[in-house]
Amino acid sequence: MNANTTETDIETQPPWDLIALLVLAFIVLGWMALAVSYNPSWGAQHTFESLHSVVLHQYQTLPWRSFLTEMHSRHGPAFYALVSALGLSLEGMRAAGLVMHLTSTLLLLQIALRLGTSWQKAALLASAFFASPFQFGPALWGHPEALAMLLLVLGLAVPRLTRGLSRHAPVVLLPLTVTVEPSGAAVVVASCLDDWRRRRWLALLPKAGVALLALLTIHLTWREMAPPDLSGTLPLPHARAFLIALALLVLGLLAGERINRRVRPAVLLHRFLLLWPGVVLLYALSPALVGGGFVFSRLDRIEGVLLGVHLASPALIALVLAWSWNALRGDRLASAQILICAAALACAGQGSLYLKDVDFFFWPLLLMRLLRWGACRPALRESLLQAAILWTGIALTLATLSYPTR
Repeated sequence: MNANTTETDIETQPPWDLIALLVLAFIVLGWMALAVSYNPSWGAQHTFESLHSVVLHQYQTLPWRSFLTEMHSRHGPAFYALVSALGLSLEGMRAAGLVMHLTSTLLLLQIALRLGTSWQKAALLASAFFASPFQFGPALWGHPEALAMLLLVLGLAVPRLTRGLSRHAPVVLLPLTVTVEPSGAAVVVASCLDDWRRRRWLALLPKAGVALLALLTIHLTWREMAPPDLSGTLPLPHARAFLIALALLVLGLLAGERINRRVRPAVLLHRFLLLWPGVVLLYALSPALVGGGFVFSRLDRIEGVLLGVHLASPALIALVLAWSWNALRGDRLASAQILICAAALACAGQGSLYLKDVDFFFWPLLLMRLLRWGACRPALRESLLQAAILWTGIALTLATLSYPTR
């Protein structure tokens, strides 16, 4: 019996030698990309040189209050404080971002293996995250998002990977994200919804309280000191950005589920015809995006000249929502999480929406669904793994294109 059990355990163990080779490949490719200044996401290098390196220099040379007055960034100060405390140069800042990205990648790989995923599919998931141009690019060019994503992945993954006191890690790690990327508060709220469903009040209340305190501190400090690039009032939501972000997150996370494929064409058409007029109206009440917008901005430009009204973009959004309607109703918690993140994107973008902004929310939401259902619903797990690979494939394609900014 013991011998048979041992043989079974050996058979089910992943080939750690191959996984070690994969990890080595990630490290080698990452450092090679760093050495040749690879720029996989459009604008990552420009943003680093014109914004993040300038803000870091300000942090290192100005007093604290003067820094907050002069900093030209909507990011929180935690990333710059960490890099400065470590005494890193600009190249060191980029190297630190790469190390953070590699760590997040390995955590995703380990989570996928713990959920019972085959090592091949776990490797594909990790590769999809590692190669994502809107994760890899900012990490290579020292953007704060690399630290924010690491904190999100750690906060979500540590309870699954460890036991004991570390099970309370999300109470600290997830709210810390707000001090790096304030819009990450939406992910904290989405995580709190998971706690609410499971009635884990001791995790929910401190997590929400710390995140709210961090947000208020940052907002009140900036409003009091009136930084040049930030208004003293809270941003208003941009309906067009909300609809596009909602459609993209739903398409990436829910549209591939099997439950959606059972819908009859007549039912799909009926739902589409019900949704389309409402989306057209809401879309028309919102001004055009200042920056970004992907294919939606291109369609809006064409229709603005020919028709004077936008029909194609709302049609795409309505089609995605109609196709995914069963999944949206079937998992209302996931739908609420997507709505919260889409609303955060609509408020934080100040009239612009880039795929990298959506990508920042896609991965934590996907990880939440994997952690909640991955072990007990293999079909959903497979759907999420396929969605991650497809998402990165599309992102790599779109990253080679430039989008109209005005």
